[in-house]
Amino acid sequence: MYDNIKIYIDMLTLSGLITSLCFCCQVTGFQNKLSLIFSTYGNIKELNLQTGEVMQLQTDIQSRIDTIDYDYRNGYIYFSRYTKSDIQRFQYPELTNAVTVTVARLPVGSVIDPLYNHVYWTERFTRKLYRCNSDGSLKSVILQEDALFALTLDYRNRWLYYSTDGTNKSIRRLKLNDSENQTIINIQSELVTGMSIDNDKDRLYWMEFNNGFLKSSTLNGSSVITVLNTNTNNKNQDIHVYRGNVYCANGNSLLNVTPGVSAHVIYNNTGIIYSVFIHDENHEIRTYT
Repeated sequence: MYDNIKIYIDMLTLSGLITSLCFCCQVTGFQNKLSLIFSTYGNIKELNLQTGEVMQLQTDIQSRIDTIDYDYRNGYIYFSRYTKSDIQRFQYPELTNAVTVTVARLPVGSVIDPLYNHVYWTERFTRKLYRCNSDGSLKSVILQEDALFALTLDYRNRWLYYSTDGTNKSIRRLKLNDSENQTIINIQSELVTGMSIDNDKDRLYWMEFNNGFLKSSTLNGSSVITVLNTNTNNKNQDIHVYRGNVYCANGNSLLNVTPGVSAHVIYNNTGIIYSVFIHDENHEIRTYT
């Protein structure tokens, strides 16, 4: 009997040691790295959300960078160079020099389709939405209508969402098989500069540049709510939703917004921040039928 009790106590001790070791691993930096990739004029930087450390990824880009996206399958960051009229990419986290993927006339929004290795982007003044392969080949126009700006992709349901910047500003969506094109929200006078989708809750989020409102709706445009008023005018840029949190470029600051709970500044920069993207090193590409 005493031998059995000793074995039981030894097992509890071992279990406690394993639990303590796991806890120590979490608090000493062995967890998956989570980084916020963001752009200032001419630069792309990485903010380590666990340590707060900031590192330069690319410098001397010589342009405003309105959007950043990541190809998890092939390990590239893609970004649009507005004033240089092209889309570029570089490897990350193993850094390489940026190279041009395709030329584009004053590109604004850009997004990666991880299932089909496509790059989509909007050109505000040509009023065109383009697509090419991830290496820049087979470039084609898939839509032309109003002045276009922000862009995001619902890759599960195969919808592209984009904002328009005409007389009557709106958020629209295009089925990737070209079977449907819908206006889902009339924004009226507000320019939408950033959009992102919460795939876990099937909600669309967007930022309104002029009044600083962060808003949300269902994917079909219903049940619109105001998530946050940033209280700043003409300084509100890109957003990215990750695990229920919305990361926002708000003038010189980066905000972390938990809808209905909190909003706080996580980083202050000396210049304007244009685009944001959360990179999770443990991210997995999932396929949907």
